[in-house]
Amino acid sequence: MDRERLRRARTAMRAAGLDAVVCRLPEHVRLLSGHWPMIGASFLLFPRMGRPVCVVPHCDGREARAEIWEAKVIEYRHGILTGENGYAVAAAAFAAAARDRNWRRIGYEGSLESIAPGWNAAEPAVPAAPFVALLEKVFGRARLVDATSWLAELRVRKTAWEQERLRVVNEIAAIGLRAFQKAVSPGRTGIDLVTLVEQTIMQQGTGYKGAQRVRAFAQVSTGAAETSWGYRPMVVTTQRKLRAGDLALLELAVVADGFWADRTRVAVAGRPSEAQLRAFETICRAQEAAIRVVRPGVTASEVDQAARAVVHAAGFTDKEFLHVTGHGLGFRYHEPTPLILPGGQTLLEEGMVCTVEPGVYDPQWGGIRIEDNILVTADGAEVLGPAPKRLTA
Repeated sequence: MDRERLRRARTAMRAAGLDAVVCRLPEHVRLLSGHWPMIGASFLLFPRMGRPVCVVPHCDGREARAEIWEAKVIEYRHGILTGENGYAVAAAAFAAAARDRNWRRIGYEGSLESIAPGWNAAEPAVPAAPFVALLEKVFGRARLVDATSWLAELRVRKTAWEQERLRVVNEIAAIGLRAFQKAVSPGRTGIDLVTLVEQTIMQQGTGYKGAQRVRAFAQVSTGAAETSWGYRPMVVTTQRKLRAGDLALLELAVVADGFWADRTRVAVAGRPSEAQLRAFETICRAQEAAIRVVRPGVTASEVDQAARAVVHAAGFTDKEFLHVTGHGLGFRYHEPTPLILPGGQTLLEEGMVCTVEPGVYDPQWGGIRIEDNILVTADGAEVLGPAPKRLTA
Protein backbone atom coordinates (compact mmCIF):
# COMPACT_ATOMS: atom_id res chain seq x y z
CA MET A 1 0.00 0.00 0.00
CA ASP A 2 1.32 3.43 -0.92
CA ARG A 3 0.38 5.22 2.29
CA GLU A 4 2.32 8.30 1.21
CA ARG A 5 0.11 8.66 -1.89
CA LEU A 6 -3.05 8.31 0.18
CA ARG A 7 -1.81 10.86 2.70
CA ARG A 8 -0.85 13.34 -0.03
CA ALA A 9 -4.20 12.96 -1.73
CA ARG A 10 -6.19 13.63 1.41
CA THR A 11 -3.99 16.56 2.40
CA ALA A 12 -4.49 18.06 -1.07
CA MET A 13 -8.24 17.46 -0.85
CA ARG A 14 -8.37 19.33 2.44
CA ALA A 15 -6.50 22.27 0.93
CA ALA A 16 -8.84 22.33 -2.10
CA GLY A 17 -12.00 21.91 -0.01
CA LEU A 18 -12.90 18.60 -1.69
CA ASP A 19 -14.93 16.12 0.31
CA ALA A 20 -14.58 13.34 -2.24
CA VAL A 21 -13.22 12.65 -5.71
CA VAL A 22 -14.77 10.30 -8.27
CA CYS A 23 -12.59 8.83 -11.03
CA ARG A 24 -13.15 6.75 -14.14
CA LEU A 25 -9.83 7.00 -15.97
CA PRO A 26 -7.51 4.04 -15.35
CA GLU A 27 -4.56 6.34 -14.58
CA HIS A 28 -6.47 7.98 -11.72
CA VAL A 29 -8.01 4.77 -10.43
CA ARG A 30 -4.41 3.51 -10.34
CA LEU A 31 -3.20 6.66 -8.63
CA LEU A 32 -5.72 6.58 -5.77
CA SER A 33 -6.56 2.91 -5.30
CA GLY A 34 -3.59 0.80 -6.46
CA HIS A 35 -5.71 -0.99 -9.08
CA TRP A 36 -4.94 -0.63 -12.78
CA PRO A 37 -8.26 -1.39 -14.53
CA MET A 38 -8.29 -4.15 -17.11
CA ILE A 39 -10.91 -2.65 -19.46
CA GLY A 40 -11.38 0.88 -18.18
CA ALA A 41 -14.89 0.25 -16.87
CA SER A 42 -14.18 0.84 -13.18
CA PHE A 43 -15.51 3.62 -10.94
CA LEU A 44 -13.65 4.91 -7.88
CA LEU A 45 -15.11 7.03 -5.10
CA PHE A 46 -12.28 8.39 -2.97
CA PRO A 47 -13.48 10.33 0.12
CA ARG A 48 -11.33 12.64 2.18
CA MET A 49 -12.50 10.76 5.25
CA GLY A 50 -13.61 7.16 5.22
CA ARG A 51 -13.03 4.11 3.10
CA PRO A 52 -12.94 4.44 -0.72
CA VAL A 53 -15.27 2.39 -2.91
CA CYS A 54 -14.13 0.85 -6.19
CA VAL A 55 -16.83 -0.55 -8.48
CA VAL A 56 -15.35 -2.92 -11.06
CA PRO A 57 -16.65 -5.28 -13.75
CA HIS A 58 -16.52 -8.82 -12.46
CA CYS A 59 -13.95 -9.70 -15.14
CA ASP A 60 -11.57 -7.28 -13.35
CA GLY A 61 -12.44 -8.61 -9.93
CA ARG A 62 -9.50 -10.95 -9.40
CA GLU A 63 -6.92 -8.31 -10.33
CA ALA A 64 -8.72 -5.57 -8.40
CA ARG A 65 -8.81 -7.57 -5.17
CA ALA A 66 -5.12 -8.46 -5.54
CA GLU A 67 -4.04 -4.84 -6.18
CA ILE A 68 -6.44 -2.66 -4.22
CA TRP A 69 -5.06 -0.84 -1.19
CA GLU A 70 -7.91 0.09 1.13
CA ALA A 71 -11.00 0.49 -1.04
CA LYS A 72 -14.07 -1.68 -0.74
CA VAL A 73 -14.43 -3.61 -4.02
CA ILE A 74 -17.92 -4.01 -5.48
CA GLU A 75 -18.28 -6.11 -8.61
CA TYR A 76 -20.94 -5.96 -11.32
CA ARG A 77 -21.54 -8.60 -13.97
CA HIS A 78 -20.15 -7.49 -17.33
CA GLY A 79 -19.90 -9.02 -20.79
CA ILE A 80 -22.11 -12.03 -20.07
CA LEU A 81 -25.78 -12.83 -20.69
CA THR A 82 -26.71 -11.96 -17.12
CA GLY A 83 -24.78 -8.70 -17.22
CA GLU A 84 -25.67 -5.63 -15.14
CA ASN A 85 -25.64 -1.91 -15.80
CA GLY A 86 -22.34 -0.77 -14.31
CA TYR A 87 -23.51 2.84 -14.05
CA ALA A 88 -26.52 1.79 -12.00
CA VAL A 89 -24.39 -0.36 -9.69
CA ALA A 90 -21.90 2.48 -9.24
CA ALA A 91 -24.70 5.00 -8.57
CA ALA A 92 -26.16 2.80 -5.86
CA ALA A 93 -22.75 2.17 -4.28
CA PHE A 94 -21.84 5.85 -4.28
CA ALA A 95 -25.20 6.89 -2.89
CA ALA A 96 -24.78 4.42 -0.05
CA ALA A 97 -21.26 5.66 0.68
CA ALA A 98 -22.39 9.31 0.69
CA ARG A 99 -25.43 8.77 2.90
CA ASP A 100 -25.37 11.03 5.97
CA ARG A 101 -21.95 12.46 4.96
CA ASN A 102 -23.08 16.01 4.12
CA TRP A 103 -20.53 16.29 1.33
CA ARG A 104 -20.55 19.72 -0.32
CA ARG A 105 -17.82 19.46 -3.01
CA ILE A 106 -17.18 16.33 -5.09
CA GLY A 107 -14.41 16.45 -7.67
CA TYR A 108 -14.49 14.58 -10.98
CA GLU A 109 -12.57 14.34 -14.27
CA GLY A 110 -14.41 17.06 -16.13
CA SER A 111 -12.10 18.24 -18.90
CA LEU A 112 -9.49 15.67 -19.89
CA GLU A 113 -8.83 15.21 -23.60
CA SER A 114 -5.64 13.14 -23.42
CA ILE A 115 -5.65 9.89 -21.48
CA ALA A 116 -3.69 6.71 -20.79
CA PRO A 117 -5.44 3.42 -21.60
CA GLY A 118 -6.08 0.60 -19.19
CA TRP A 119 -4.66 -2.86 -19.79
CA ASN A 120 -6.88 -3.31 -22.85
CA ALA A 121 -5.23 -0.50 -24.81
CA ALA A 122 -7.23 -1.39 -27.92
CA GLU A 123 -10.44 0.00 -26.44
CA PRO A 124 -9.94 2.87 -23.99
CA ALA A 125 -12.95 4.31 -22.19
CA VAL A 126 -13.40 7.96 -21.23
CA PRO A 127 -15.74 9.72 -18.79
CA ALA A 128 -18.38 11.59 -20.77
CA ALA A 129 -22.07 12.53 -20.56
CA PRO A 130 -23.29 9.21 -19.06
CA PHE A 131 -20.71 9.47 -16.28
CA VAL A 132 -21.63 13.09 -15.53
CA ALA A 133 -25.30 12.11 -15.48
CA LEU A 134 -24.50 9.43 -12.91
CA LEU A 135 -22.75 11.97 -10.70
CA GLU A 136 -25.56 14.50 -11.01
CA LYS A 137 -28.09 11.84 -10.08
CA VAL A 138 -26.17 10.82 -6.96
CA PHE A 139 -24.73 14.12 -5.75
CA GLY A 140 -26.60 16.88 -7.59
CA ARG A 141 -25.04 19.20 -10.15
CA ALA A 142 -24.33 22.02 -7.70
CA ARG A 143 -21.91 19.93 -5.66
CA LEU A 144 -19.76 18.79 -8.59
CA VAL A 145 -16.35 20.38 -9.14
CA ASP A 146 -14.07 19.81 -12.14
CA ALA A 147 -10.97 18.35 -10.47
CA THR A 148 -8.93 17.83 -13.64
CA SER A 149 -6.29 20.40 -12.71
CA TRP A 150 -6.23 19.15 -9.13
CA LEU A 151 -5.56 15.59 -10.27
CA ALA A 152 -2.86 16.76 -12.69
CA GLU A 153 -1.08 18.61 -9.91
CA LEU A 154 -1.46 15.71 -7.48
CA ARG A 155 0.39 13.28 -9.73
CA VAL A 156 3.33 15.53 -10.68
CA ARG A 157 5.54 14.48 -7.75
CA LYS A 158 5.88 10.72 -7.52
CA THR A 159 6.04 8.98 -4.14
CA ALA A 160 8.88 6.67 -3.18
CA TRP A 161 6.67 3.67 -4.00
CA GLU A 162 5.79 5.09 -7.42
CA GLN A 163 9.43 5.89 -8.10
CA GLU A 164 10.31 2.25 -7.55
CA ARG A 165 7.59 1.16 -10.00
CA LEU A 166 9.07 3.59 -12.55
CA ARG A 167 12.54 2.11 -12.02
CA VAL A 168 11.12 -1.31 -12.80
CA VAL A 169 9.32 -0.27 -16.01
CA ASN A 170 12.42 1.56 -17.19
CA GLU A 171 14.58 -1.47 -16.53
CA ILE A 172 12.12 -3.49 -18.61
CA ALA A 173 12.30 -0.87 -21.36
CA ALA A 174 16.10 -1.11 -21.27
CA ILE A 175 15.78 -4.80 -22.15
CA GLY A 176 14.09 -3.72 -25.38
CA LEU A 177 16.67 -1.01 -26.07
CA ARG A 178 19.51 -3.51 -25.84
CA ALA A 179 17.71 -5.98 -28.09
CA PHE A 180 17.19 -3.24 -30.67
CA GLN A 181 20.81 -2.13 -30.67
CA LYS A 182 22.09 -5.68 -31.15
CA ALA A 183 19.68 -6.39 -34.00
CA VAL A 184 20.24 -3.35 -36.26
CA SER A 185 22.05 -4.63 -39.33
CA PRO A 186 21.78 -4.52 -43.13
CA GLY A 187 18.78 -6.46 -44.42
CA ARG A 188 16.62 -6.03 -41.34
CA THR A 189 13.37 -4.10 -41.70
CA GLY A 190 11.65 -1.70 -39.36
CA ILE A 191 8.92 -4.29 -38.87
CA ASP A 192 11.58 -6.88 -37.95
CA LEU A 193 12.92 -4.56 -35.26
CA VAL A 194 9.50 -3.59 -33.89
CA THR A 195 8.39 -7.18 -33.50
CA LEU A 196 11.70 -8.20 -31.95
CA VAL A 197 11.63 -5.39 -29.39
CA GLU A 198 8.00 -5.94 -28.42
CA GLN A 199 8.42 -9.72 -28.21
CA THR A 200 11.57 -9.43 -26.11
CA ILE A 201 9.93 -7.03 -23.67
CA MET A 202 6.81 -9.15 -23.33
CA GLN A 203 8.82 -12.34 -22.78
CA GLN A 204 11.53 -11.01 -20.48
CA GLY A 205 9.60 -8.17 -18.86
CA THR A 206 6.58 -10.12 -17.70
CA GLY A 207 7.44 -11.27 -14.19
CA TYR A 208 10.51 -9.04 -13.97
CA LYS A 209 10.75 -7.84 -10.35
CA GLY A 210 7.10 -8.78 -9.88
CA ALA A 211 5.71 -6.94 -12.94
CA GLN A 212 2.51 -8.75 -13.94
CA ARG A 213 1.01 -6.85 -16.88
CA VAL A 214 3.61 -5.61 -19.35
CA ARG A 215 3.13 -4.24 -22.84
CA ALA A 216 5.44 -2.53 -25.32
CA PHE A 217 4.62 -0.09 -28.11
CA ALA A 218 7.62 0.20 -30.44
CA GLN A 219 7.98 2.47 -33.46
CA VAL A 220 11.01 2.22 -35.75
CA SER A 221 12.09 4.51 -38.57
CA THR A 222 14.81 3.40 -41.00
CA GLY A 223 17.00 5.29 -43.45
CA ALA A 224 17.50 9.02 -43.93
CA ALA A 225 14.03 9.73 -45.35
CA GLU A 226 12.21 8.09 -42.43
CA THR A 227 14.48 9.01 -39.51
CA SER A 228 14.69 12.68 -40.54
CA TRP A 229 10.97 12.74 -39.71
CA GLY A 230 11.60 10.85 -36.48
CA TYR A 231 10.66 13.83 -34.32
CA ARG A 232 7.00 13.13 -35.01
CA PRO A 233 5.03 11.57 -32.12
CA MET A 234 3.96 8.71 -34.38
CA VAL A 235 5.67 6.57 -37.00
CA VAL A 236 4.39 4.23 -39.71
CA THR A 237 6.96 1.44 -39.49
CA THR A 238 7.65 -0.15 -42.87
CA GLN A 239 9.10 -3.25 -44.51
CA ARG A 240 11.96 -1.20 -45.95
CA LYS A 241 15.23 -3.10 -45.59
CA LEU A 242 18.15 -1.39 -43.92
CA ARG A 243 21.12 -0.75 -46.17
CA ALA A 244 24.70 -0.44 -45.01
CA GLY A 245 25.11 2.96 -43.35
CA ASP A 246 21.39 3.49 -42.70
CA LEU A 247 20.14 4.75 -39.37
CA ALA A 248 17.37 3.02 -37.41
CA LEU A 249 15.53 5.12 -34.80
CA LEU A 250 13.47 3.43 -32.06
CA GLU A 251 10.73 5.28 -30.18
CA LEU A 252 9.58 2.99 -27.38
CA ALA A 253 6.72 3.19 -24.89
CA VAL A 254 6.47 0.50 -22.22
CA VAL A 255 3.80 0.09 -19.56
CA ALA A 256 4.09 -2.21 -16.56
CA ASP A 257 1.13 -2.42 -14.19
CA GLY A 258 0.00 1.10 -15.07
CA PHE A 259 3.39 2.85 -14.98
CA TRP A 260 4.95 4.13 -18.21
CA ALA A 261 8.43 4.54 -19.65
CA ASP A 262 9.33 6.52 -22.78
CA ARG A 263 12.74 5.76 -24.30
CA THR A 264 14.58 6.28 -27.59
CA ARG A 265 17.75 4.85 -29.08
CA VAL A 266 19.35 5.05 -32.50
CA ALA A 267 21.76 2.71 -34.24
CA VAL A 268 23.40 2.43 -37.65
CA ALA A 269 23.46 -0.66 -39.83
CA GLY A 270 27.18 -1.10 -40.41
CA ARG A 271 29.63 1.81 -40.26
CA PRO A 272 28.36 5.31 -39.48
CA SER A 273 29.22 8.28 -41.65
CA GLU A 274 31.17 11.20 -40.22
CA ALA A 275 27.98 13.30 -40.21
CA GLN A 276 26.05 10.62 -38.31
CA LEU A 277 28.86 10.10 -35.81
CA ARG A 278 29.22 13.84 -35.21
CA ALA A 279 25.48 14.26 -34.66
CA PHE A 280 25.32 11.25 -32.35
CA GLU A 281 28.21 12.43 -30.18
CA THR A 282 26.65 15.91 -30.02
CA ILE A 283 23.30 14.54 -28.86
CA CYS A 284 24.92 12.35 -26.22
CA ARG A 285 26.83 15.34 -24.85
CA ALA A 286 23.70 17.49 -24.97
CA GLN A 287 21.68 14.95 -23.02
CA GLU A 288 24.40 14.55 -20.43
CA ALA A 289 24.71 18.34 -20.04
CA ALA A 290 20.96 18.68 -19.50
CA ILE A 291 20.86 15.85 -16.95
CA ARG A 292 23.70 17.46 -14.98
CA VAL A 293 21.55 20.59 -14.58
CA VAL A 294 18.52 18.72 -13.22
CA ARG A 295 17.89 19.33 -9.51
CA PRO A 296 15.16 20.87 -7.35
CA GLY A 297 14.70 24.60 -7.89
CA VAL A 298 16.01 24.67 -11.45
CA THR A 299 13.61 25.89 -14.13
CA ALA A 300 12.59 23.75 -17.07
CA SER A 301 14.12 26.32 -19.41
CA GLU A 302 17.54 25.96 -17.74
CA VAL A 303 17.53 22.23 -18.48
CA ASP A 304 16.46 22.89 -22.05
CA GLN A 305 19.12 25.55 -22.51
CA ALA A 306 21.86 23.22 -21.29
CA ALA A 307 20.99 20.77 -24.06
CA ARG A 308 20.53 23.42 -26.75
CA ALA A 309 23.83 25.13 -25.92
CA VAL A 310 25.72 21.95 -26.78
CA VAL A 311 23.69 21.39 -29.94
CA HIS A 312 24.15 25.00 -31.09
CA ALA A 313 27.88 24.96 -30.31
CA ALA A 314 28.23 21.97 -32.64
CA GLY A 315 26.74 24.01 -35.48
CA PHE A 316 23.18 22.76 -35.39
CA THR A 317 20.24 25.14 -35.03
CA ASP A 318 16.67 24.86 -33.79
CA LYS A 319 15.75 24.02 -37.37
CA GLU A 320 17.39 20.64 -36.71
CA PHE A 321 16.53 20.49 -32.98
CA LEU A 322 12.91 21.46 -33.47
CA HIS A 323 11.14 19.80 -30.54
CA VAL A 324 11.09 20.15 -26.76
CA THR A 325 13.90 18.67 -24.69
CA GLY A 326 11.53 16.72 -22.46
CA HIS A 327 8.14 16.20 -20.84
CA GLY A 328 6.65 14.63 -17.76
CA LEU A 329 5.56 11.00 -17.58
CA GLY A 330 4.73 8.20 -15.19
CA PHE A 331 1.01 7.50 -15.04
CA ARG A 332 0.89 8.27 -18.75
CA TYR A 333 3.28 7.98 -21.71
CA HIS A 334 3.30 11.80 -21.91
CA GLU A 335 2.36 14.07 -19.02
CA PRO A 336 2.31 17.86 -19.29
CA THR A 337 4.44 18.67 -16.24
CA PRO A 338 7.29 19.37 -16.29
CA LEU A 339 7.60 20.44 -19.92
CA ILE A 340 11.28 21.03 -20.72
CA LEU A 341 11.37 23.73 -23.40
CA PRO A 342 12.69 27.24 -24.09
CA GLY A 343 11.14 29.71 -21.68
CA GLY A 344 9.61 26.99 -19.50
CA GLN A 345 9.16 28.45 -16.00
CA THR A 346 8.18 25.28 -14.15
CA LEU A 347 10.47 24.80 -11.16
CA LEU A 348 11.71 21.25 -10.85
CA GLU A 349 10.80 19.54 -7.57
CA GLU A 350 12.00 16.39 -5.89
CA GLY A 351 9.92 13.47 -7.11
CA MET A 352 9.18 14.84 -10.57
CA VAL A 353 9.95 12.52 -13.47
CA CYS A 354 10.65 13.74 -16.99
CA THR A 355 12.28 12.73 -20.21
CA VAL A 356 15.49 14.30 -21.52
CA GLU A 357 15.54 13.73 -25.27
CA PRO A 358 17.54 16.11 -27.45
CA GLY A 359 17.65 15.29 -31.14
CA VAL A 360 18.70 16.61 -34.53
CA TYR A 361 17.19 15.75 -37.91
CA ASP A 362 18.56 16.31 -41.41
CA PRO A 363 17.13 14.89 -44.65
CA GLN A 364 20.66 14.34 -45.96
CA TRP A 365 21.70 11.76 -43.37
CA GLY A 366 18.66 11.17 -41.12
CA GLY A 367 17.60 11.82 -37.54
CA ILE A 368 19.23 11.07 -34.19
CA ARG A 369 17.62 11.28 -30.75
CA ILE A 370 18.50 9.77 -27.38
CA GLU A 371 15.80 9.67 -24.72
CA ASP A 372 15.92 8.61 -21.10
CA ASN A 373 13.63 9.06 -18.10
CA ILE A 374 14.99 11.19 -15.27
CA LEU A 375 13.91 11.32 -11.63
CA VAL A 376 14.52 14.60 -9.81
CA THR A 377 16.16 13.64 -6.51
CA ALA A 378 16.85 15.73 -3.41
CA ASP A 379 20.21 16.88 -4.75
CA GLY A 380 20.25 16.06 -8.46
CA ALA A 381 18.98 13.50 -10.93
CA GLU A 382 18.71 9.74 -11.35
CA VAL A 383 18.58 8.09 -14.75
CA LEU A 384 15.94 5.37 -14.50
CA GLY A 385 16.82 2.05 -16.08
CA PRO A 386 20.21 3.04 -17.52
CA ALA A 387 20.98 1.55 -20.93
CA PRO A 388 23.98 1.83 -23.23
CA LYS A 389 24.12 4.63 -25.78
CA ARG A 390 26.03 3.50 -28.83
CA LEU A 391 25.64 3.96 -32.56
CA THR A 392 26.83 0.52 -33.66
CA ALA A 393 26.16 -2.99 -32.43
